[in-house]
Amino acid sequence: MYQNYTTGQTALTLNLDFTIPNNHLANTISCFVDSIPEDVLLGDTAKTGRPAYHPAMMLKILLFAYSRRVFSGRKIELMLEENLPMMVLAEHQKISYHTINNFRSSDHANELVKKSFLYFTNLLEAEGLINEGAIFIDGTKIKADANRYTFVWRKAAEKFHEKLKGQAVELYDELIAKEVVKAMAQEKVQTSQGLEELAQETEDEIEKLTKEIEQEPKAIPGGSLRKARRRGLKKLLHRLKKDYVPRMKKYEEAEEIFAGRNSYSKTDHDATFMHMKEDHMKNGQLKPGYNIQAATTDQYVVGFALYPNPTDFKTLEPFLKQMPILDKFDKIVADA
Repeated sequence: MYQNYTTGQTALTLNLDFTIPNNHLANTISCFVDSIPEDVLLGDTAKTGRPAYHPAMMLKILLFAYSRRVFSGRKIELMLEENLPMMVLAEHQKISYHTINNFRSSDHANELVKKSFLYFTNLLEAEGLINEGAIFIDGTKIKADANRYTFVWRKAAEKFHEKLKGQAVELYDELIAKEVVKAMAQEKVQTSQGLEELAQETEDEIEKLTKEIEQEPKAIPGGSLRKARRRGLKKLLHRLKKDYVPRMKKYEEAEEIFAGRNSYSKTDHDATFMHMKEDHMKNGQLKPGYNIQAATTDQYVVGFALYPNPTDFKTLEPFLKQMPILDKFDKIVADA
């Protein structure tokens, strides 16, 4: 005997039970978010237009979706239509993936998640679920969403930067010989700002020559010396504006981006090229990535941070300073 199974037949089914068990993870998440002070949850919203969804509800559905390893905005939207715990957390409201993505990419949500992590750690401590006797710190590297062939190396950038500075000094000396520049320190032309000033003085000299040429007779035996001088200055000006100044700015910007690192990716300036765990091809290539440090105790994560440093030794000290909660523990064990 089989159960009746007829497709295409109209049926009216009433389901009045939309509850979930008390020990369900969704209820735990809901209770935790409700324990966060309202002044932390609420942010600045527009005074006009349709009222925004409450941050507490948005945080609940995000935390529950992440606990189920669902990170796509479209899949979270689908869970709100098909998943009963998600429907309960959202009070059966249909929220588009645009709204979900806009919320979690906002500055308010970013700060809210960070503060929620602190409140969660304090809750674990209050419930006696974490041991203050010891904490374990370890790191792992994750590949960045960046092109592996868009690397910029500090040694190469420094080499070409110094070479460009030498070329700028040579051009400066040439303009000094032509009596275009009179009161500018040689060290200043080794910066993009100095080169721009040098280009401006050269351009002023060209305009001055142009006015003088207009007063000359049309035919001059042997040619006009001012025109010859102007042609030479125009070549130098073109080299300054089209080559030296843009390259100098590029190298100066690269120095700021490096910030003590040896490399970065053009498509993700925060990513550093580092050795990852070998892939199936075992080619040992350097890949753009990040170094994640996490502190755990009793299988709970009580601290985490993201660094562009390629080694754990360079991240341990700043990690300990960045996480004040780590001071509560008697012993810190680092697995470098």
